[in-house]
Amino acid sequence: MGKLILNINDVNCVQKVAKHLLENELAIIPCDTIYGIVGVVGKSEHKLRVLKGRGETKYFIELVTLEMAKEIARSPIDENVLAFWPGRLTAIVLDKTNRTKAIRVPNDKFLLQILDLVNSPIYSTSVNLAGEKPYTDFKQMVANFEYDISLFVEGFIAQEAQPSTIIDITTFPYRLIRQGEVDVTSLLNLSRL
Repeated sequence: MGKLILNINDVNCVQKVAKHLLENELAIIPCDTIYGIVGVVGKSEHKLRVLKGRGETKYFIELVTLEMAKEIARSPIDENVLAFWPGRLTAIVLDKTNRTKAIRVPNDKFLLQILDLVNSPIYSTSVNLAGEKPYTDFKQMVANFEYDISLFVEGFIAQEAQPSTIIDITTFPYRLIRQGEVDVTSLLNLSRL
């Protein structure tokens, strides 16, 4: 498998990434948090699990548009949660089949354009193998994944960048699953009236 390395500012970068993903391939791209391995939801799940060495029970975060988020969720998403979107908050919701999904609306033009062209949620998971720390050096990502992934997009991600904060909104009060860049104290302290 040959590899293609693009810069996020390259002409037609968004279109090339979208076409690649629609062919059920994985890519490593800059997300609005850290670099991620991405693929179209459903179609690329098995390939992503094998690559990451991740079991069947642990979910992947799904990047979505606000419209997709509202379509996925079984019941209306709390306005207090919606106020954090687009942004670096991942919410675990119940979908229409009563399964849990971790969804996030990114605050990034590049990602939103890809979502629009793919017209489907995309998985986003850190660039590493299960149990390892996420890679932050782009050259290391290419070196470690060049035989498994054929498209890499280089962009600027700060070295101190953190993954998204994850909260579970399927129960009340909401539960903090992972503390990331976003402070969600206000969501955790909500009370039912």
